[in-house]
Amino acid sequence: MDFLNDKGGFTGSATFHAMHLRQAGARLLFFILVVFLSIADPCTVSAEAPQGRVGMVKNVSGEGYVVRDGRRLPATVGFQLLRGDRLLTGSNGTMGVLLEDDTALSLGPSTESTIEHFAYDPARGSLGMVVRVARGVFGYLSGKIAKLAPGSVRVETPVATLGVRGTYFVARIEP
Repeated sequence: MDFLNDKGGFTGSATFHAMHLRQAGARLLFFILVVFLSIADPCTVSAEAPQGRVGMVKNVSGEGYVVRDGRRLPATVGFQLLRGDRLLTGSNGTMGVLLEDDTALSLGPSTESTIEHFAYDPARGSLGMVVRVARGVFGYLSGKIAKLAPGSVRVETPVATLGVRGTYFVARIEP
């Protein structure tokens, strides 16, 4: 797993220190803000969502797909995402996703990610999320789950599991 370094490139170290975040902070923050602003909607997504719905595709460029129940469906703006959906982008594809708790996910070219678990019901105290990233470039910007229940968000990769406590990051995963 690679992380964005202070030169705007990637480093092979799986350890990502706060010092590196400060050094790369301006570039990373700019990237995340551009991604978030490109997928953000002026209206807030309601916590009252249809059963199993976890979010929606906010933008897609090039090849983007959602694999659901073994079927590969073209990702389009507004496509409703469900728990268990696998998100894929082709070599020329990118995708922006906004989850029900306002978490923003950004998938770069040749990325594969699955929404393994998603629970957002603050009234009942049901909060948690697990996203698995198998390969590609993946951006994450925390939403309400990470703010209301720090430690209940995980991003899993083939080589590491990241516990998210309310933050943003970009990582490149190479199988």
